[in-house]
Amino acid sequence: MGGNYEKSMYNQLMDVMERLDAIENGLRMENQEHKDDVNRLNSKINALKHENHILKDENARLKSILNNDSSNTSLPPSADQKGGKPANTYNEKQGD
Repeated sequence: MGGNYEKSMYNQLMDVMERLDAIENGLRMENQEHKDDVNRLNSKINALKHENHILKDENARLKSILNNDSSNTSLPPSADQKGGKPANTYNEKQGD
């Protein structure tokens, strides 16, 4: 009778170990997927940081251009930018 009990315990242990192996394999795969996601997201973050840097530089350059007028450069007053024309909100040819 003791032999059956030991065999049963051994079988149960083997079943538990198989399930544990399956869980470990699943966790390894999930862990690799997470690492891949992190690498992909880090690449995207770096690309966005680079784009942000470029846009900040362009913004500063454009602000510098807009802020230059005859009061702070050697340009004549006639070269100052006037207020822009309002957008064309009415086109006479559209009504025909």
